[in-house]
Amino acid sequence: MSKIRLFCDESLEEKKEIHIDGDNFHYLSNVMRCNIGTTIFLFNEKDGEFESKILKKMKKNIILIIYKRIQYQKLKNTFHLAFCAPKSNKLDTLIQKCTEIGVNSFIPVISDHTENRKLNINRLKKIIKEAVEQSNQIHIPDIYKPISFKNFVNNIEEKDCMVFFADIQSNISFPKLKIDNTNSNIIFIGPEGDFSVNELNILRKKNKFVSFTLGKRILRSETAAISSLVLFNSTQD
Repeated sequence: MSKIRLFCDESLEEKKEIHIDGDNFHYLSNVMRCNIGTTIFLFNEKDGEFESKILKKMKKNIILIIYKRIQYQKLKNTFHLAFCAPKSNKLDTLIQKCTEIGVNSFIPVISDHTENRKLNINRLKKIIKEAVEQSNQIHIPDIYKPISFKNFVNNIEEKDCMVFFADIQSNISFPKLKIDNTNSNIIFIGPEGDFSVNELNILRKKNKFVSFTLGKRILRSETAAISSLVLFNSTQD
């Protein structure tokens, strides 16, 4: 059986009993078919990761006993991803894969050409949680409520951060970017059909916004998001 990891939002410590019910109970009991004695790895960002075993298995809940804290590598997730949400199946891919790659938070932005303006945030949080469990990470990225393009740009003016936005017309390739990883940085990916002419003019005039190109190929928004995050994460130690 592969390693089973579960995010646990309550405090974790050795010898503590943890009661599992709801969706996590269904996952352990019916999907993974775990039995008494099965090892389960529990984690959260505050306490780290712990090994536990199933102590009792009942009809609607499972009791775990934590017995050992394990060493883990806390991976850096310094980049935030602002994006204009594509339609449902593409959005799921974007959220899942970018979480696996490593991202600090997701910022949905409603631009002129944004296709998907009403997001089911709770469903996306579930996708994020499952991707973190699968990818051996500790940090659960936040996903914020959608914000208008105007408000997003205006809010950046008040923050100490830089925004790198993908622009096929930019003459700045990724290797030429000057990225200060000691600051907060945001990658901004436009919608299918790109930003509108007016939006591009606004972004190109703002001091805290820097354009970059991923090449001359026209990429789907989820492909651009995944590719950009891989490149930016490669600049971290």
